[in-house]
Amino acid sequence: MILLMLGAALSAGISVFIIVFEGIAFLEQGADVYREKVENQVKELDELYIKMVPQKLFYLNITSCFLMFVLVSILTSSILLGVLCSPSGLFISKLWIKFMRMRRLNLFNEQFLDAIGVISNALKSGLSLQQALARVALQYPAPLSQELSMISKEVALGVPLERSLLNICKRVESEDLDLFVTATSVVKDTGGNLSEMFDTIADTLRERNTIRGKIKGLTAQGRMQGIVIGIMPVALGFILYKLDPNLIMPLFNDPIGWAILFIIVLFEAIGAFFIAKIIRIDV
Repeated sequence: MILLMLGAALSAGISVFIIVFEGIAFLEQGADVYREKVENQVKELDELYIKMVPQKLFYLNITSCFLMFVLVSILTSSILLGVLCSPSGLFISKLWIKFMRMRRLNLFNEQFLDAIGVISNALKSGLSLQQALARVALQYPAPLSQELSMISKEVALGVPLERSLLNICKRVESEDLDLFVTATSVVKDTGGNLSEMFDTIADTLRERNTIRGKIKGLTAQGRMQGIVIGIMPVALGFILYKLDPNLIMPLFNDPIGWAILFIIVLFEAIGAFFIAKIIRIDV
């Protein structure tokens, strides 16, 4: 009997040790993956000329998770649900970086469209393309000045102008800039008038922006429908919770309710996907 008890205790101890060991290994692996993601986000911020050390971004992510836990716990009066939703705070920094990148890209495209005319006039006055880009960098604010100033710095270090332009395309990811760089490379290889080519590009980009504006106005109703469809279930659930918590809480406390929530989220995602496909028109 004693031997059986000792054997059971030994087996239990070994099992606990294995579980703890595997748990620590899993946490270490997760920490490495998260550390890599934070480093990638820091690199993205560097491309946006936003200096931030990984430790600060880590603290911001932890704060976001805590705030999400507090918010969900207060709204639902469920600490368990708050704990389950708190990891979603990690996506806040990703969404913030995406928002900053899109805002910077839109501002860059607006500035670059006007700058093409300035570059063309500078070429007509006898300046080289590098000198024209340097002049534009002095006349315009960020982000255009930051990117074009990088060209002057790279060329000063011995990087060819064509290579420097390609580096900017990789950083900015602008269709307008890609068209500009591609046309510049073609004209330099085959011969031609750069200033006339830039005037043609500027006219083409203006016409394309005009068409995009018309399409945006025509699809505004579809975008509003998508927003309403996405917000309505959440708003309705919140209203029902405030009116009668016992009416809505089975969705969160019962496995059948979890299945219903999964189906709701699935149908919402499918509807949002098809609406996005319908209103998205590339020009």
